[in-house]
Amino acid sequence: MNIGAKIIEIRKKRNMTQEDFAKIFHVTRQTVSNWENQKSYPDLQTLVQISDEFDVSLDTLLKGDMVMVKKIDNFKVYKKAFIGLTAGVLTVGILGCAYIGICKVQHNNMYKSVERAGFTKELNEKFIEKYQGNYALTEDGVDYLVTPKSIGKYELDTNNFWLTARKGNMDITINIDENRKIFLALYPGEIEIDEKGNEVDTSKKLTDVQKTHTNNLLINRKEEILPIINRALELWDTINK
Repeated sequence: MNIGAKIIEIRKKRNMTQEDFAKIFHVTRQTVSNWENQKSYPDLQTLVQISDEFDVSLDTLLKGDMVMVKKIDNFKVYKKAFIGLTAGVLTVGILGCAYIGICKVQHNNMYKSVERAGFTKELNEKFIEKYQGNYALTEDGVDYLVTPKSIGKYELDTNNFWLTARKGNMDITINIDENRKIFLALYPGEIEIDEKGNEVDTSKKLTDVQKTHTNNLLINRKEEILPIINRALELWDTINK
């Protein structure tokens, strides 16, 4: 027996017209007629209401009506998939918000560390042209430059943090990377040096121009370079502590 036949049976046992039955569930008489003639089916909520109103179990209403049973089974599958998808989307959303929040905190903390170290950044043409848009600190004729280790608004890039110290027309340029390694720029190229101004890798082949430049800086001007290295390292430590 299908659902339509069961509705007819329920209605006739109670001497109800289709219109009487329709009023209970806030539908039209034609809707009830369509149910009884299997032209359409009550939705799940209405089925539950019919079950409650006439004290008929859903199993009894659905028994034998394979079309409706299949629809309900499909509904259960779709409902489960929908719940799973919704939970997944919410989880991704929560994790995404948490990631953005953490990155924003780290991002702000990094900029605050740079500013506490004495670096400033001005959004005017003269400042941007002189310091290439970096945060800058000038002491005793030496420019110390740093770009806080961040790329984009929410992503931190700890592999691209460099602190640069330069003097004069960049004839002295010292870079300290994210690992606190010190490099002396030779234009072109560079060599790694230690805190005392000594080459770290003496086996590295240099051109004659680079050798001349290196000797001039690390021998003739060593007393000039060492204070710059020390101050650059001090600033690096202040920012990255």
